Amino acid sequence: MKTRAVLLLLVLALAALAGTTRAAAGTATPADTTTYQVWFERGGKLWLTKRVQPHTTAPARAAVQALLAGPNLAEADAGVDTHIPAGTTLVGVSIADGLATVDLSSQFGTGTDLRMRLAQVTRTLTQFASVDRVRIRVGGTALGTFSSASFAAQMPAILVWNPPIGSHLASKVRVTGSADVFEAALRIRVLNANGVAVGSVNTLASCGTGCRGGYTVAVSFHVATTQLGTIVVSDDDADGNGVPAHQVKVPVVLIAP
Repeated sequence: MKTRAVLLLLVLALAALAGTTRAAAGTATPADTTTYQVWFERGGKLWLTKRVQPHTTAPARAAVQALLAGPNLAEADAGVDTHIPAGTTLVGVSIADGLATVDLSSQFGTGTDLRMRLAQVTRTLTQFASVDRVRIRVGGTALGTFSSASFAAQMPAILVWNPPIGSHLASKVRVTGSADVFEAALRIRVLNANGVAVGSVNTLASCGTGCRGGYTVAVSFHVATTQLGTIVVSDDDADGNGVPAHQVKVPVVLIAP
């Protein structure tokens, strides 16, 4: 699996490099695209990723459809999973007065770990400012109404919004996300293919020790050759044993100048 992930990311890196020579032929601007969150699972906790597609006037529907499609290959190779059963389809989604009602096919109700899949749907829909609560119906039967707070236990201590898995990074990366860690202290490192740090920054989330706060920081790095790399976001070594209590690893491709 690791070999496949390396080959996939390096092939994508070469494609990205080739694409830069054709940029003048017409590149989509932010106004031409829609970016939204999709929530999967990794290591027993919710995992946040993003999707970008041509502009849509129905981003909530697009986000649920992307959720049902599951992780992409690079994400799956990095251990990202979904608890939504294969074959689940979207029957409909509507939003009114802060409530999103999503109707899913009967397949959604099968299998184990129903709570995680409810969390995936709820978090994917409550990203939108117009949605405070989510009513989930399966085969016409309501399973309940939920908010993002309903699934606090499924949230990891550290979330990374950017960069997503498989990103191609050159010289600098802006790392953003949220965290609930001791004294809000975070360390962001860029590791090369050998696991050696080629960039490192310490920062603070906007809130910590019992509350979740956002963070964003730019990390510069340098590599001599294009290679597989890793963004590591961890908390402080509060107990002094040399191992952070919480750590998130995001596989990426580091592009040489």
